[in-house]
Amino acid sequence: MSPKRFENGSQYEQFDLDKDGVVTDEELQRSQTMLELELREEKAESQKLMAWVAVVSMMVYALLPLMPFVSESRLDTIAALSDMLFLSQASIVGLYFGATAYMNKK
Repeated sequence: MSPKRFENGSQYEQFDLDKDGVVTDEELQRSQTMLELELREEKAESQKLMAWVAVVSMMVYALLPLMPFVSESRLDTIAALSDMLFLSQASIVGLYFGATAYMNKK
């Protein structure tokens, strides 16, 4: 394919890596690869944040019955909800660690 020339200030100007005013197929491919890597890293960071939020929420929920503002009448409700909460949050954490280990092994 032939090189592509774009106007100054064009949205495609960012793909001109050597700043010669011509965007080659190689520059487009390299830019696409960099974008894919950035998106993968962003996704991994989001997944890590989700796992940390799940761990912290389990710790807070486990300490909740020990707080003085929680009355004894509410402990039954907290206990009823705890099974599902811990199961779902532990699943998120387990899937994160499993996916991370699988991707590192791959």
